[in-house]
Amino acid sequence: LLIAVTLAFGLEYVDSRLRTPDDVKKHLGLPFLGLVPAVRAKDVKGPSPLLDRGVPPAFSEAIRGIRTSVMFSTATEGARIVMVTSTGPSEGKTVVSTNVGDALAQAEQRTLIIDGDMRRPRVHEVHGCTQEPGLSNVLVGAAELKAAIRQTGHPLLHVLPAGLIPPNPAELLSSTRYARLLETLAQEYDWIVVDAPPVLAVTDAAVMANGVGGVLFVVGSE
Repeated sequence: LLIAVTLAFGLEYVDSRLRTPDDVKKHLGLPFLGLVPAVRAKDVKGPSPLLDRGVPPAFSEAIRGIRTSVMFSTATEGARIVMVTSTGPSEGKTVVSTNVGDALAQAEQRTLIIDGDMRRPRVHEVHGCTQEPGLSNVLVGAAELKAAIRQTGHPLLHVLPAGLIPPNPAELLSSTRYARLLETLAQEYDWIVVDAPPVLAVTDAAVMANGVGGVLFVVGSE
């Protein structure tokens, strides 16, 4: 019995997984904006859950709650740019970025979703558009910005896909041309949501964070 109790406390002590909102606040020291429930594959219409595709009510309410938290997180005038990232892949950052962008458009905000993950892009799959031309094509001067931006089912929501996967994404994203592109887009939209790569695998997200007003960090349960 003593060995069992010792082992149980030992396992609990070394377990560093995040299970509750309080764990996020305690260990990361960051404000908690919302909890998004998992959606079963049979409840998803399309490659990924999206507000416009009849997702469960709990999912919709969770996303709208995050939208409200994001909208009230800053009083900056003009366009606001927020980047969405996570520690590693498959934690739900693309699900969050695409749905928060959709929710902002539903709130009558002119919104653009940029797929900044030029290593494993997925935003074009979620919205059912082509990957090229996109962000990388615009940055190297191979495509015009108007030709790269796609319309969606909502008139206030547009998408800029990743484009052709380049050999040097970090260099493109740290260029002055990318910074000028954000300035140009900020004149056309109220909100810009950037879906960035995970921070643990590559340096892209750290580079992109310098040009945004805030970072939405997605933490997978467990």
